Amino acid sequence: MTTNVYDGNVGLMTTDSRWSAAYGNYLIYVDDARFEKIERYNDAVFMFAGDGHAVQKWKSWIRSNPADDSNMPSCDKMCVCIARVSDKQVLFKERQDIVQDGAFFAGSGSRYAYVCWNDNRCAKRAVETAKQFDFSSGGDVKFFEFDSGKHNLFSPAVEVTVDDVLKALNDRGMVMEIAVNGTSKPPFKLKEAAANDPELKEVQAKIANGEISPTAPCDGMYSEWTPAQTSKLKSVLGEVFGWKK
Repeated sequence: MTTNVYDGNVGLMTTDSRWSAAYGNYLIYVDDARFEKIERYNDAVFMFAGDGHAVQKWKSWIRSNPADDSNMPSCDKMCVCIARVSDKQVLFKERQDIVQDGAFFAGSGSRYAYVCWNDNRCAKRAVETAKQFDFSSGGDVKFFEFDSGKHNLFSPAVEVTVDDVLKALNDRGMVMEIAVNGTSKPPFKLKEAAANDPELKEVQAKIANGEISPTAPCDGMYSEWTPAQTSKLKSVLGEVFGWKK
C-alpha cells in the first residue's frame, strides 16, 4: 500500500510515506514516520516496498557497509529498484508493477501514478495523484534528485527502525474501515477509538507486541524470489559495495 516511482529519464526517485497494516475490516496506517522507502549508499539509491521488517533488515544491512554477501538478508516479501546516481541507470529491478519509457512504478498506487506520469512526466506529481485515488498511499511525497542531490529524506545519525513505525502506529495511527458494499466512513484515531472499542484495543496490543507488522505492500511481495533473481541481485550488489570478485 504505497506508491514508488523512479523516472530514469531525469533521475528522480519518489515515494509516498505511508506505512499500514490490515486487520479484519480495518486498515491501520501512519504517515511521515521517518522510516524511508528510499536508501542511498554512495553512488547507488535503493527504492523499497513490501513488509516493513524485511525492508528494515535491508536498510540496516546496507548501512553496515557489508564486505560480502554472506549475511545478506532474504529477498522475500519485498520489491526493490536500484539506480546509479552518476548516470541515472537502473542497475537492478525486481517486482516493479509497471516499467515503461524509462520509468518504474511499484505499489498499490502504481497504476494511478503511471497514468499521471504518462501525461505530465513528473514523478512527484505522479505520487501526489496516486494519493488522491489510492487510499493506501499518503503522507508527504519523499524524493531524491540525482543531479542536484536534493532530497527530503530523514537521515538521522540514529537509524529510524520499523519499531519506531509500530510506536507511531499506536501513538498517532489512523484507522480506516475497509469499504463494504461501496460505503466507507472517515478515518479516525486509533488511540482514541481503542479506549472504548475492545476490538481496537486488541489491535493496539498486537501492534505493541509485534504481531501486526507495518507494510508498504506491492503485488511482488507475495511471491518468492528465484535463485536466478537472487544471484543477479548479488552480482549488482558486488558492484555497489565494491566487493572483490
